[in-house]
Amino acid sequence: MKHPIQQIILLIFYLVFIDLAQASTDFEQVIPSELATSSCYHHNLHPDYSLLGEENGIYLQETVKDGHNKISYVSQSKVRLKDITDKGARIISDDGNKILVLSNAKYYFIPKPLSKAKKNKITLLFNENEVSKIVSNKFFLVSGHWYYVSYTSKGKSNKHKLPELKGNLEIIADSDSIKEFYDNVIILKDDNSVYIYDRSIDKLEKIPHLTPSQTHFFSGSNHFLYDDDTFYLIDRYSRYFEYRDITKDFNLQGKYDGFTKAEMYSHWIDSAEDYESNILLDTMDTKDGLIWFYSNGTYNSFKSVQAAYLNTYKDLYVYNDKVYDTWDFYWDIQDEANPSDPSYRDSSIDISNVQNPSKLHKIVSDVFFDSQQFYSFEENSRRLEKKDPPTYLQLLTTKDYIEIREKQIFVDWHQLNTEKFQDTPIFLGSIVDIVNPCSRYINLRVNYYYFFTDGKKVYAYINPEKNQKPKVLDNISPQNLKVNDYDTLKKLLNMFKATAKEND
Repeated sequence: MKHPIQQIILLIFYLVFIDLAQASTDFEQVIPSELATSSCYHHNLHPDYSLLGEENGIYLQETVKDGHNKISYVSQSKVRLKDITDKGARIISDDGNKILVLSNAKYYFIPKPLSKAKKNKITLLFNENEVSKIVSNKFFLVSGHWYYVSYTSKGKSNKHKLPELKGNLEIIADSDSIKEFYDNVIILKDDNSVYIYDRSIDKLEKIPHLTPSQTHFFSGSNHFLYDDDTFYLIDRYSRYFEYRDITKDFNLQGKYDGFTKAEMYSHWIDSAEDYESNILLDTMDTKDGLIWFYSNGTYNSFKSVQAAYLNTYKDLYVYNDKVYDTWDFYWDIQDEANPSDPSYRDSSIDISNVQNPSKLHKIVSDVFFDSQQFYSFEENSRRLEKKDPPTYLQLLTTKDYIEIREKQIFVDWHQLNTEKFQDTPIFLGSIVDIVNPCSRYINLRVNYYYFFTDGKKVYAYINPEKNQKPKVLDNISPQNLKVNDYDTLKKLLNMFKATAKEND
């Protein structure tokens, strides 16, 4: 066991080493925190799949793009589908776990990702002429009967007949479409009723008092399922799926029906003092002069307030002829402070400087925008003061992530240096180069390469948000280069890196 002083010295050397390593990578970019997890980069990306018909067979191709900017290629690969030979095969749907394919008038499941598609046999489901309707890659109407079809880990399909379901079928909520929803639970409806289907035990249960044609679902601090006169709460944080009828809580406050006419919204209320106290708040406007509030930590039901939204952005409120943002309004309606109380503090916002209140909304923290002018919130005066737009908000002035105006190039809100271009730039595409794979102690680091051509030369920008000057690829001809093509971009990347290494 080392002495404490030795441990401290080792720690200092380690920190200095990390600092030097980071300082030596001027072009390298640390992946955003939401991507740099222990699961690593690829596990936070969502690949797209397509079928390719080639001379020697049909292939399933997987194309992965960066989850941060949505345009930079990360990888592309393919696997041959030995069980499918039809050149006219096509993808019908993709539910995130498996792909439904129609080939030679038959439906098949192909597992994801490519490693499973290569290892497991493709599963034959039904003949095309047997199936009259398919819902979300899960439910098949076969010869007048609904079936739930699942794909097992061993490459086989399980078909569960559901004789209770009649007529048109629609999925209201499941884990594929709603974040943080229960994995094995599907809420669905047919022409007659609303149901819960637990696919882990193949059980279909009818939810009482709901009219299918009126039923709505909303996911916020919790999940809410309701029609015009019945309102259910589903606790999204509970270990077990349960739904609770909270209609009577509305009834006690004088609200008996009309829920489907209401508009619901969710807001994150961030506490600068304590991250753990951040709150997900739901608001519901019932169009009768009331706004109803529900939070994930304070109320057990909705609470009504005589108030209105300032405008269509729904993040500022008019209450007693004063304007409040969500944070202060949330706490004020809890405290119900009396202006005559010595401890009362007016938390409203003075918007007398605002040019266009009908468009005013909060951008980030204490920065507001009314589509014409930026404002900062001054705590002492509680007044919105005009200000120049922060650098990181200039993205509002550009339409697209990549924008080319004559000889000008904008990547996000950064204008790139194009002095070396002889003609109008053409965007060839972008690709990611992983510099350091993620590890337990060092963050994953990548470079983003953006390639352009003017028809005479090829140019590369490396992490253009930091480096706006291009590198010229003198040894590469722009002739016959494909636009937005992974193989072309990979070739350009490898040639650029090889040239850079030779020049070191």
